[in-house]
Formats: sequence, C-alpha cells, structure tokens
Amino acid sequence: MYDDLIKIIAEAGDNVDFAPFGEGVSEEWIDVAEKRLGVLFPWSYKWWLKHYNGGEVYGEEIYSIYGIDFDEVVGGDIVYINELSRKNNSDFNNKLIISELDDELFYFDLSNGLIDNEYPVYELYSKTLYAHSFAEFLKRRITE
Repeated sequence: MYDDLIKIIAEAGDNVDFAPFGEGVSEEWIDVAEKRLGVLFPWSYKWWLKHYNGGEVYGEEIYSIYGIDFDEVVGGDIVYINELSRKNNSDFNNKLIISELDDELFYFDLSNGLIDNEYPVYELYSKTLYAHSFAEFLKRRITE
C-alpha cells in the first residue's frame, strides 16, 4: 500500500516538501500526542509521521508533530491546532484538523471511530468526503 505512496511523493519533486524518508517523528511523540488529544491516529497518518515527519504539499502544510513540548509549540503542530480549534469551537470535538488551505479545511471525522484503522477525511466548507484514509488524502493532494 505504501510503496505506491512513496513513489508518488518521490516523483512530486519540489511540489512536496517533507523530511527525507526515514527521518520521521518517534513513536513516543506519537503516543504523547494521541494521549493529549484523546484520540488514536489512523495507521496511514502514523506511518507518514514515522517516515516523513511532516511538511507541505504545494506550499500547504499538513499538520504533524513538531517534537516540541505541546504547551510551548505553535504553528502547524496537530496538537496545537486542534486544542486551539476545540477551545474556540465545540463543533471540532469530533474532528481532527489535518490541513488548512486558503479556501478549504481538511479533517478526520472522528464521530464513527476508526474504520479499518482509518478515519475518513472531509472538507469542512464544502461538507464533502475527500478521502477514505490519510494515505488516499495524500495521494489526491499530490496528484490533483
């Protein structure tokens, strides 16, 4: 499943700015982030964090784990973004924001729990399903 995604990322060149493959965030940071947010991350998102750590697709950040104390971090750290969103709007309690563009916001829909170890990815403003998994989300973002 991931061989195809690795190839797509590699072939995207400068359109994708992730850490080099294999230089991801540690399992410990992922565990701490999940506990802090009270959610289990989907498998393909964990895979991406462990292998690429984070970065941008066409200049748009996909939220990751910065590896900085969550009480001090700002920016595109997934914990920071989602704690701030939940604090400001209770509608985000069943959503986990993963990326924000100028005209759209993408999130994991947590309301039905993990389905085959994945959450579907929705577009907030258009209220449509974008992908059935994080891996599919990445593929679409990179190839469209």
